[in-house]
Order: sequence, then C-alpha cells, then structure tokens
Amino acid sequence: MRLIRYVLMSFLFLSGHSAAEITSIEHAINTASHQSMLTQQMLKDYMLIGLSVRGRKAEQELAESIKDYEKTQKLILAYAKTDAEKQALKRATEQWEVVKPLYLAKPTREKATEVRQATELLLQQWSAVTMEIVENNDSRFGKVISTAGFVRMLAQRVTSHYALRAWGFQDEYSEAFISSLQLFEQNRSELEGDPLNNDQIKAELNKIQRDFKRFKGLSDSASDKGRLALVVRSAEKITTSMDKVTAMYVYQGLSF
Repeated sequence: MRLIRYVLMSFLFLSGHSAAEITSIEHAINTASHQSMLTQQMLKDYMLIGLSVRGRKAEQELAESIKDYEKTQKLILAYAKTDAEKQALKRATEQWEVVKPLYLAKPTREKATEVRQATELLLQQWSAVTMEIVENNDSRFGKVISTAGFVRMLAQRVTSHYALRAWGFQDEYSEAFISSLQLFEQNRSELEGDPLNNDQIKAELNKIQRDFKRFKGLSDSASDKGRLALVVRSAEKITTSMDKVTAMYVYQGLSF
C-alpha cells in the first residue's frame, strides 16, 4: 500500500498537478529527465495543432506543459549543487527564452522546422543537465532512473517525429524517427534486464513491451495524418506507464 501511494504521489508531481521541493538525488534525476520529455511533448502538440489532429486537446496540453516546464525549471534551479550543473541549467534556461515564444505563436508549417531545431537544442541541454546530476551522485539507482526517463522522453519523441513526417517532412525526419524507435527498444530492453527491478516494475515493463509492439505496428508504415491520432494515443499509454516505472525506481532509491 505504501508503494502504491508513493507512486501515485510521484506520478501526480510528474503530471504537473503538484509541486514540491527537490530533496533527493533520485528525485532530481527524475525531474530533470521529465523536462526532456516535456520538450518532445510540446513539439508533438505544436504539430498536432498545426495539423488539426486532436487540436483542442493538444492546445490544452501544450499550455499545461509550458506551465509545468517553467514550474519545474525553478525547482531544479533551486536544487542545483555543482558549478557544472548550474552552467548546464543556465544554457537550458537561456534556450527556453528562445523556444517559448515559438510555442506561444500560432503553429504553421513554415515555422515547423525552426521550432523543431530550437526544441532539439533544448532537449540536448536538458540531457546535459541530467547527465551532470547523474555523474555527481552516489545513488545506485541514478543510472536506471536516468535510463527510464530517457525511454519516457523517447515515447514522445517518436510521436513528434511521426507528426512531422505526416505534415510533409517525410524525408527530413525519417532518419530521426527510425533512430528514436531503435533507441526506445534498446533502452527498454536494458531496463528489463536491470537487477534492481522488483515484481511491480517487471510487470509494468512487460505491459510497455506489449504496448510498444502495437505502437510500432501503427508507425511502421509511411506517416500519414489519418493514423496520427492512433499513434498519439498509443504513445500516451507508454508515456504513462514509463512515468510509473520511473517513479517506482525513485521510490526504491529513497528506500534503499
């Protein structure tokens, strides 16, 4: 019961419905990797709005993601301990000032490439923040939390690139789309074999494997607007499951 309660609390935090001071290295790694996921979620929503696919829901999610992103950025800035972490955060904070106006503007196909490029840099900078936090910790759960967060991000990344291809950027982003799918599968498989897994984590990872097979079946063909809503819903299920898995790793790290 205690595990379930903690996981639900962690999930609420990650979903932007709660905010709390970061008090542990495990929480910090999870939070930083959550920012990486939000960069890809915002990119996905931008494309969905522009394509008029689940547009109203995408508009709502984009607005919530921006608020969640800025709230969480403040928490991580308050937590940062080393000079390297602070410098990495400074670069990410400065890039957000470039990215935010792009997401506040009306989505257009003409701006799609610029938005993707600016967001890609933001993703790289948050990956650097996460890496700095992981490297400056003594938690045996640091690496597995980081890997789980990376898989969570990839669930949104493959969807954003599917949407880009569906909007007419098939040639430009096919390689990034395929690479993201491969990275998802490689890192998901790595998590499955981690010796730190308990029965609850194993069960959730098995569910993710089944969901990913269905997702990959939907996304294997050429990207098109008609399939996009199905791909998005499938990716949302995987992202939710990865939130749970990551929260369970965090709980184990705090309890160890």
